[in-house]
Amino acid sequence: MVQAKEGALEVLKNAISMEIEGKEFFELAAQRMMRQRAKDMFKSLVTQEQRHVEILQGELSRLSEGSGWASLKEMMDSRSSYPKISVFKDRAVKRFKLGPEAGELDVLNLGIEVEKKSMDYYRAAGSETSDPKAKEIFNWLVGEEGGHLTILTAEYENRTRSGFYYDNMEFSLEVM
Repeated sequence: MVQAKEGALEVLKNAISMEIEGKEFFELAAQRMMRQRAKDMFKSLVTQEQRHVEILQGELSRLSEGSGWASLKEMMDSRSSYPKISVFKDRAVKRFKLGPEAGELDVLNLGIEVEKKSMDYYRAAGSETSDPKAKEIFNWLVGEEGGHLTILTAEYENRTRSGFYYDNMEFSLEVM
């Protein structure tokens, strides 16, 4: 169960690592895109991943200090007041590797797979905790990553002409 402090700390460290890796991947992906719209899409995902890192670091800080989980609203309202934590000083963050021959579709495919795995991780973490505030955070992250998955899938389908693409945004996929 994630409810034990040590288990919760480990889940948060893993989640921070995943979000940092996702951010680094999206930064790399933005550099590889030829179309400005695709570059902008990945840059937006970088910003969202950074927000996730800050919220998760805030929760990690609170739990490490002996406080309980904060609600999502509390974290959204105060995330900038938490110190940046370097939890991986002794552990290198695994970097996504894309060979020089990888094309834009390869990048999109990898992004889709990363988002699916992130959703699975957060869904499992949420189901293993009994703390309602922790569940709220993990459920929010599932929704956030689901939005990213929708965006990446739509871009992939547009490129392959295999589905519908949201060219002009009629609504936001960001969850506040």
